[in-house]
Amino acid sequence: MPSANVNLPIPLTRVNPMFPGQFGVPGTSNKTGLRTHCTGAVFYVDPNAAGADDARDGTDPNCAFETLQAAVDACTSWRGDVIYVMANNDSQYGPGGTDYVLCIDEDVTVTKHGIRIVGVAQSSTLGVMWRPATAGGIACLITGFDVLVEGFCFYGSLLGGGGTGISCVWDGVTDWGENTVIRNCFFGDDIDIGIQLEYSWNCYIYDNEFQMCDDAGIYCDPADSPMEYCTIKDNIFMDVGLGGTGAMAISEAEGCTIKNNTVFNTNAQAGAACTNEGINTGAGGGGNMVVGNYFSCASGAVWNDFCTADGADSWPGNFLSDGISVVAPT
Repeated sequence: MPSANVNLPIPLTRVNPMFPGQFGVPGTSNKTGLRTHCTGAVFYVDPNAAGADDARDGTDPNCAFETLQAAVDACTSWRGDVIYVMANNDSQYGPGGTDYVLCIDEDVTVTKHGIRIVGVAQSSTLGVMWRPATAGGIACLITGFDVLVEGFCFYGSLLGGGGTGISCVWDGVTDWGENTVIRNCFFGDDIDIGIQLEYSWNCYIYDNEFQMCDDAGIYCDPADSPMEYCTIKDNIFMDVGLGGTGAMAISEAEGCTIKNNTVFNTNAQAGAACTNEGINTGAGGGGNMVVGNYFSCASGAVWNDFCTADGADSWPGNFLSDGISVVAPT
């Protein structure tokens, strides 16, 4: 399961100076805390901690930041900063209780470049719960370059559900949301869109699970510029976008590699109507390699209904319920 595969960077301990800034004594002007890079800092977020306060510096897990946005704002681009987000028990299927009940309930904008945001979920298979703060909102809007997100469970807003888990946006002026890594995350059944990519290049999306997302698992708005040169591999899509836009609605995508994903769809499994509820690379892009994926449908009419390829794509060796397909769906 996704979150169980999160590997935390091993931090280095910084030396506590005895006499800060003492001339001629090496190390006496070092900052305290932990780091994972020669200059980077480690920040902690835990809204359930007794000492959580956005007015602190967030480098002590006992005095963590209360909000994730405060931690992002405290980061410095390309310094090697890491944000650790502590677990909570906010789950619609969990036991409930009075401890650790506050989830990450925020619409966070990640503007800093080269940072890592890691959900620390102990032994959970789902990850640290993260919901949009507003109905239909975006939990994690990435406009920074070289950002990694892992170990989270994205569900719909508490104020009416829906919304988007992660959205990456590039416009070349103020937004630079590409080279993004999204791994070991879970996208639940009351969120509209798991991941949306707007003109984002070189993204790497792997080892995630999309479970009955209402509209789409991975989505590119046809009205916006497409994603390019992205890799989408080893993900699981279970009944995503039934009657909506499907598991991967990425029409006009160019130069992407889509491999080893599992796409189950009740409609396709039953031979019923399932138009583009699988993978749709559409028309207007091309050069995509879609290979070695597993689909719950038979070849022929259902395969051609379930998925759509660009004429310039290659779709070799995909596994269907009645054998291996070597032709692209039409």
